[in-house]
Amino acid sequence: MLLGMALVTYGLRLVFFLPGVGDKLPPRLRQAMVYVPVAVLTAIVIPEVFLHQGQLNTNLTNPQLWGMLATGVVMWRSKRLLLAISAGMLVYYLLRYFTQH
Repeated sequence: MLLGMALVTYGLRLVFFLPGVGDKLPPRLRQAMVYVPVAVLTAIVIPEVFLHQGQLNTNLTNPQLWGMLATGVVMWRSKRLLLAISAGMLVYYLLRYFTQH
């Protein structure tokens, strides 16, 4: 089953690397595909940040929330991905440490 899922997933991705395939897509579809990575990342990150044991967590002591915000701000200002991830993880772990002790 895993092999089948891998073939479907990567097969669809590899099709777009074939010469001429991307050129045959309608312009609106090509334009919409620009937003796919952002939509997928949002779908992964938002539940991880705001759900805790199946419950909505919008508490201001939520370390995931502050880590996400720190990552976003540093990325926006510096445009350096590794720095942004490092800053977000630092904020997350510091807040997690201090809220547990």
